[in-house]
Amino acid sequence: MDNELKCPICGEPTLVYYGNPRKDRLCAKHGKMAKDGVIVQCSDCGTWHNADQECECKKPAAKTTTADELTCIICGQPSNGKHFCLSCYHKYKDREIELHVRNCTEFMVTDEYCNKKYKCDDGRKVRSKSEKMISDFLFKYKIRAIYEKTVYYYTKTNETIELKPDFYLPDYDIYIEHNGLNTKSYKANKQRTQEMYKELNYNVVITTEEDLEDIEKKLKPILRLN
Repeated sequence: MDNELKCPICGEPTLVYYGNPRKDRLCAKHGKMAKDGVIVQCSDCGTWHNADQECECKKPAAKTTTADELTCIICGQPSNGKHFCLSCYHKYKDREIELHVRNCTEFMVTDEYCNKKYKCDDGRKVRSKSEKMISDFLFKYKIRAIYEKTVYYYTKTNETIELKPDFYLPDYDIYIEHNGLNTKSYKANKQRTQEMYKELNYNVVITTEEDLEDIEKKLKPILRLN
């Protein structure tokens, strides 16, 4: 009997009029809210809810995501319930990477090796002091520059090679590639890269450590700056 005389919403005693309890068993507070139209009783399940909201029983059931619907947080491809698809897993499993997250749904790898340690004047991060000097020069003269824009080179055997020149200047359609080492293997690799750029018919400006002694002298004539 006690349960019947308790408010179904808050458990407080049911409001009684002249010895007669409310048929809906509401307490004084919730009885007034019902009278004022603040709360209403669902005709289907009998529960009380705010008048400006839909009863929980009428809301669609939450959609459950199955494993085969989950996607890789990097590339968005099916990942069979894992954080990464097989391709991204094998590519990044031995690396520390830096991700940029947008709207909690879009992910982009901003640093594949987590070694962008030098902060430039415009706030971007680069991998070396030399790249910082070039970036700061471009920022000083308000020249738009994209850092490490991916360039694709396709070999005769249909192999795809990803090249990442240091800077791309969209307003000039010029790439800047800094050659900072003098080892034999490094020079050979850079030479091969330059051949690829040439085949792609890209306009690439090469800078060296010597150029950094006066980077303005190197780049201002090329970019037609006073």
